[in-house]
Amino acid sequence: MSAFDLMIKDLRQILRDRKSLMFILIMPIAFTLLFGFAFGGYGSPGDTRLQIVVAGDSAAPAHAALTDLLESSTVVRTVTPASLDDEALRASVRDGKVTAVVLIPTGFLRSCYDGADPVLPCIVDVASSNGTTARSELANVCIRLMNAVQAARATAVAVRDLAPSSGPDKLSAFTFEQFVTAFESAIAAWKNQPVPVAVTMSSKLTEEQRNAGGFAHTSPSMMLQFSIAGLMSAAGIIVEERKSRTLARLMTTRLSRPGILLGHYLAMFTQVFAQLVMLVLFAALVLHVQYLHAPFATLLVTLCSTAFVAAIGLLIGIVSRSEEQGIAFSLILMFVLAGLGGAWVPLQFTGTAFQKLARATPGAWIINAYENVVQRGLGVSSVLLSCTLLLVCAIALAVLAALRFRRQSA
Repeated sequence: MSAFDLMIKDLRQILRDRKSLMFILIMPIAFTLLFGFAFGGYGSPGDTRLQIVVAGDSAAPAHAALTDLLESSTVVRTVTPASLDDEALRASVRDGKVTAVVLIPTGFLRSCYDGADPVLPCIVDVASSNGTTARSELANVCIRLMNAVQAARATAVAVRDLAPSSGPDKLSAFTFEQFVTAFESAIAAWKNQPVPVAVTMSSKLTEEQRNAGGFAHTSPSMMLQFSIAGLMSAAGIIVEERKSRTLARLMTTRLSRPGILLGHYLAMFTQVFAQLVMLVLFAALVLHVQYLHAPFATLLVTLCSTAFVAAIGLLIGIVSRSEEQGIAFSLILMFVLAGLGGAWVPLQFTGTAFQKLARATPGAWIINAYENVVQRGLGVSSVLLSCTLLLVCAIALAVLAALRFRRQSA
């Protein structure tokens, strides 16, 4: 028997198990569709930013300034309500028609000119995740608004200090109209950032192609999740061989210990690679996710992801003492790697501390590498770092599995 014979034997056992086929194909496709509809729906165009209302005197400079700042937001967008009545606005937040309402008080800039620090009332449901996200974005935008007020005040102080007059006439050295002009200039300056940021995006992909109806994120996420879940049967084969003494008999043949490990690893590699290829083709041809935009980059990520996931399966099979334990290890790793990788909630919507932790995990490397291709329109160079890290992890896991197997069979 050779390592390839052992690989073929394992694959035949996997294919005879209907449960494994469900985890390999049916479940990932079903969850890709489910989460895809949840994140945007098939073929949905649209602006997915959270809707907010800016209430108050629409002719006031502060109202125009806040609306102008919100136009550049990637999280929220302003909408015009059917009614500006206070109770109607509160009801629209309660009913989920809009996420938040921010009110510009009458005479806001006049109060700022007079030295007061008026508040900007906000109606938002902080019990919902959308409400928390909108409140955080509004806080950032309002900070910019108040910084513009501070800039206008600093200009007023400088003009008054340079004015030749003294006493009450000195206060007229900087009129309210000039204060408004300085405020509007400060707001406009936010559009010209001192440090420009260039975003690399392929011109070959339109916005609709990058989103792919919400499936551009859920497809790689579910591929990661269920490629690990699909290892339960493959890892269980090693456990079964140990319990039935088949593994002991294998070691009496001409097949060496490294050959035994290689045979099992090749079976897992073949299973995961075939699974990922079929899911990539399904997403590309049916859901229009742009995997084939850069086929070599997609293939490289798929191969490296397969090497990493198969190494996980090999280690699980070696360390598990029972089939139940192997299933438990597979599910735990699936939930941890998928959850930290952003499979269920995109990392940009999580906290800073969580993002720092998550981006150091293999799950995030896999999802980010695929998204570099399907969402950002990038090529091979954009996935090289992630692929290198995945291969390093795969080698480390395979070495651990070999050392553990050597101790068990010693």
